[in-house]
Amino acid sequence: MNKFLKTGPAWLLLACACAPCALAQEASAPKGGEVVRVRRVAAAETKDGATPEEAETAGAPGEEVESLRAKAEAASNPSERARLRLSLAEALAEGGRQAEAVALVRTLVSEERFDPQFFYNAGNALARLGESDAAADAYRKAVAQRRGNYALAQHNLGVVLTRLGRWEEAEGALRAALRLENDTYAEASYSLGRLHALRGESGLAAAEWVRTLRLRPDHGDAAAALARTLAEGGDEEQALAVLDAYEARAKARGTTVPREVTVARGEIVAAANVYEAARAAGTKQAAEGGAKQTAELPDSASLLRAARASKASPAQFVVEKPAYDFLLNARAARASDRPEQAVEQYRRAIREAGGYLAPANMELGLTLVGLRRNEEAAAFLLPVARKEGGRYPLVFYHLGRIYEHAGRLDEAGEAFARASELAGEENPQFYVDLSRVREQEGRNADALAAAESYVRAMARAGEAPEWARARVESLRKKAGQGAAPPAAPKP
Repeated sequence: MNKFLKTGPAWLLLACACAPCALAQEASAPKGGEVVRVRRVAAAETKDGATPEEAETAGAPGEEVESLRAKAEAASNPSERARLRLSLAEALAEGGRQAEAVALVRTLVSEERFDPQFFYNAGNALARLGESDAAADAYRKAVAQRRGNYALAQHNLGVVLTRLGRWEEAEGALRAALRLENDTYAEASYSLGRLHALRGESGLAAAEWVRTLRLRPDHGDAAAALARTLAEGGDEEQALAVLDAYEARAKARGTTVPREVTVARGEIVAAANVYEAARAAGTKQAAEGGAKQTAELPDSASLLRAARASKASPAQFVVEKPAYDFLLNARAARASDRPEQAVEQYRRAIREAGGYLAPANMELGLTLVGLRRNEEAAAFLLPVARKEGGRYPLVFYHLGRIYEHAGRLDEAGEAFARASELAGEENPQFYVDLSRVREQEGRNADALAAAESYVRAMARAGEAPEWARARVESLRKKAGQGAAPPAAPKP
């Protein structure tokens, strides 16, 4: 196949990276949100955790809640009492009394005693309640009590830190989970791939998902994510081969193919049809000049303000095989920690593609950021923002980081604003970055609007953390507002 498709939505950077994170589990679960996954884990460790019978009680009416409360108060053993109170918190949450449930679990986590499994289960409960910060504290306590030797807790810590946008800490926790299991912890490998995807490191993400499938060939989410990554990088043929192999294994096991795998196949085939139609019509993207290298950050304020592309913005072009080969070589070099060689291979891929190749531009920009060559990085990222910002919302996030680091707050704010518009609901951390920069600019009303958007997004996912609500109140005072309900963000 001499030409490879490069079309359709940016599956890797948006659809895969922004899907709900999976907490530690020993079997693949359907995509139904974090609640199902956390409960599955809580049930998996029953030594000191809730029994299946108590899990049923958690969904019982108010009289059962009071029964649990009475049992907890009557328990003489501290560990047993804490376990029953954790079940009580679950029951309160099921009954709609979430604030009371959160307060109860927070109190339990603050207790000083040796019970790592309990603190792990408490972390799961807090994660399900949307209290990611508190969940991280509980997981850290569990890890500390086992002197770091708690792979499940390390993994779940990495998941909630990823959700909080604390990516460096998340990577450390996920890699620790893998080390503890001698690199055979499939779910930790999958979660690390998701983290790489969030950071735009598609080659590293693909490598993790390949490892996930090697360890657990029935991992449907990993198969779908890997296939989308390959299609996004131009190798539609190999992407479909991944899904074919997965479906053959499912058939041999007598199991149903997960919906996520079916959806991924439909997206890739649809994109292939678009390519065939474009080729029949004789269309091909016009080559543009290569990214201009500069010794200083380009002035991009007007470009960023105008970049309001829709997530569904169409883009159809063909990647020639030589360019694709250079892209693969660059990813291999980057995965092997040879950044300078990766930079050269990315440059060659972009030249072969006629001066622009979105995945290569993105990954080259991030590689240059890692080498602290921010000016060059911006020169390669800005064309993506101008041409395909709607398909790659993360490009605005990374440009915002670059300009904020350089003290160029106007451009940083515009970049974070575009990232928030395009993907803030899937990545609420973008609102936090936007609010921080707007406050530094003295635009307190805009900082407040972004902070309120973060609180609303987190509340929809579970519960907004206390620090975020406190920040909203602080910004209201700065902006001279009363305790009014959050206003809708400005477009």
